Amino acid sequence: MGETKKRLVELDVLRGVSVFGMILVITPGSWGHRFEWTNHAEWQGYPLSDMIFPSFLFCVGMSIALSFNRRNPDSIFQLILKVFKRTLALFIIGIVINGFPYYDLENIRIPGILQRIALSYMIVTCFWIVLQSKQVNQPIIWLSIVSVLILAAYYVLLYYIPVPGIGVTGDSPAYSWPSMVDQQIFGINHLWKYGVTDDKVTYDPEGILATFPASVNVVIGLIIGLIYTRYTSFYTSGNLIILGGCLLIIGVTLDYTSVAPSIKKIWSSSFVLLSGGFSLLLFVMIKLVLEKLPKTRIYLQPFIVYGGNAIIAFALSNMLVPIFDLPIVGEKSMRYLGFEFFNSFIYHEKWSSMSFAIAFLIILFLPLRQMYKRRIFLKL
Repeated sequence: MGETKKRLVELDVLRGVSVFGMILVITPGSWGHRFEWTNHAEWQGYPLSDMIFPSFLFCVGMSIALSFNRRNPDSIFQLILKVFKRTLALFIIGIVINGFPYYDLENIRIPGILQRIALSYMIVTCFWIVLQSKQVNQPIIWLSIVSVLILAAYYVLLYYIPVPGIGVTGDSPAYSWPSMVDQQIFGINHLWKYGVTDDKVTYDPEGILATFPASVNVVIGLIIGLIYTRYTSFYTSGNLIILGGCLLIIGVTLDYTSVAPSIKKIWSSSFVLLSGGFSLLLFVMIKLVLEKLPKTRIYLQPFIVYGGNAIIAFALSNMLVPIFDLPIVGEKSMRYLGFEFFNSFIYHEKWSSMSFAIAFLIILFLPLRQMYKRRIFLKL
């Protein structure tokens, strides 16, 4: 998402941890033998795996702050045009990944993780460019107000505005506003095939409508990036912990009291606050480790490398996932053979499954490390 002359190491680490976690979750040796924390919530809830994607969006927001921190000679039109080009590139890559390797156009999934990153990046960046052009005072206050309005409007839409012909459906996986909008825009043939209710595809976890609250996760990262670049005196671990803790507590409270359940698959307002707080606290923890224990940087190097080219790592891993399941020896796939190999000496099915994913991450690390050493970073 752009590059600064001096990389913020804790941001690279968090971005790397996020993409590392994404890949770990989607590359088990056996889908039937996984640790509970690698499973996404069936609907309501907030397991550790559901915190991974929001943390990446947080990193996108911080990158926006760093990328647009300098005076830019381009006009607003030129800047927005560049944003649209980046958005389109990411969106197309996401669809290419979804269709690989068969490209069944009648059933290809249109929404996806890269598509959500692209759209939320576009929404937040364009708004930020406009704010900068107006030279508004206290931009953080403006960003905060807009974020609150988005979350409040999304909550009201879900729980108070009736879906035409159906009524108020709340957070129903089959009939909620996000589900119905995606069904109408894309058709069920182009949604996530595992978004099933009563044996029928009804929703997509990266759908259109839920991209707006997901953009607030990007805004949270943008605000922290602005504090880092413009309001340095406030950029202290203590302040960031207080802010992250408040967001987390509010999100958990809204979920616990059932006022607004935390649901990643429709990116509910409470989920935004909860996951945004988690991302910020994790960022602060990484920052403190790097500051207080600088020698640990060598142990964090794999995450720094992955964070340097997160999009490439994510794209390659997702395109290889279906390849893992193709038969290569009789009816046995690479995934099956890998799981059998690790299980032959580990004797623990979940750890054998995890070992396959870790082995893949190590193999993928090798070319990424060469790119990092040569200062080659993907700029979309």
